[in-house]
Amino acid sequence: MRRTGFLILMMVLLGIWAQAQPGGRRMERIHAIKVAYLTDKLQLTSEQSARFWPVYNQYEEEKMGLMRSMRKNNSVNDNTSEDPMRSIDDDIAIQEKMLDLRKKYKDEFLKVISPQQLVTLIESEKEFKRLLLQQMKERRGGMDNRRGGGFMR
Repeated sequence: MRRTGFLILMMVLLGIWAQAQPGGRRMERIHAIKVAYLTDKLQLTSEQSARFWPVYNQYEEEKMGLMRSMRKNNSVNDNTSEDPMRSIDDDIAIQEKMLDLRKKYKDEFLKVISPQQLVTLIESEKEFKRLLLQQMKERRGGMDNRRGGGFMR
């Protein structure tokens, strides 16, 4: 019950903060909510927390860099279809780098948290992303309905 209340509170706060902040600040707020969410889910001790967050932040930074590369690759390849095999090979190479990154950080995380906490981290990241996307979808739907928009104008 405590977790459900916490989850609802976090999603409400996320919605309020995300709407009130410009782009960069919005991402900072989402990150802060994600940190609180993961801290609650992982039940980190203060010692673990002090060691975990620098590793996690570095992991996130590297992961975001790879995701930017993937988006850039997809946007470039969407506009030019001169060499479709290159596009496929580039995509596979980036996915391999992402897998290598996950393997590397699995070992780094296990120096700080237990295997069960790592499983919880992976599940909680997916859950947070799902909740965030759901919140964004609801906000867009609500905005469309307020403006009389949507696909049925």
